[in-house]
Amino acid sequence: MCNTNEKPILKFDTPAYNYEELEQQLNDYEANPEGYKHDGPSIISIRQGIRAGRAGSIAVGGCLLHHDEVIAENMSKANAPYHRLDLPAEMVLLNELEDRLCDDKTPRMREYTLFTSQEPCPMCLSRICFSQVGKTYYVYRDTGSIEAGAQTNFERLPEGFQLLGSRLIVEEADCSPKLKEIARQVWLNSIDHCVDEWLERY
Repeated sequence: MCNTNEKPILKFDTPAYNYEELEQQLNDYEANPEGYKHDGPSIISIRQGIRAGRAGSIAVGGCLLHHDEVIAENMSKANAPYHRLDLPAEMVLLNELEDRLCDDKTPRMREYTLFTSQEPCPMCLSRICFSQVGKTYYVYRDTGSIEAGAQTNFERLPEGFQLLGSRLIVEEADCSPKLKEIARQVWLNSIDHCVDEWLERY
């Protein structure tokens, strides 16, 4: 890696809608659980993503299910109220779950499902592998980014992490294309200013 004082430039698409418009689109959308079995938790995750973006953090949200029942929902706290880059939405939810299970030395993590509005980054996926949460579904995957591209982030993990996660399900949610696009637009509303904040810390 080259040492340079030049700030790197990361380019993202310009969002077509703001949070208010996206929230209205979400309100107008009629969930279709027979056609798309993950519409319900996907909507919850996107709502939490909008909440995170409005708070000034990266606009990603999620929820936890136990035997298909929602037991928690929350958002990324990585940028706001102050920098806690160990608190993306996935980490916040897994912290909450592990706090609940603190007295159980061998919890049946395969009974839990994590939903998130955006494909988890490699850092969050590493945590997911260590936690052994049984299923993880994400609403939107940024296939055009330099970070992901053709491979999923799980496929890009080191071999040891992939072995840790070999029994887990980590894949795109079965939700409508409309919800995927709303999730993408929500994320785009936050990414530029969050990246700028991170780079200003150098």
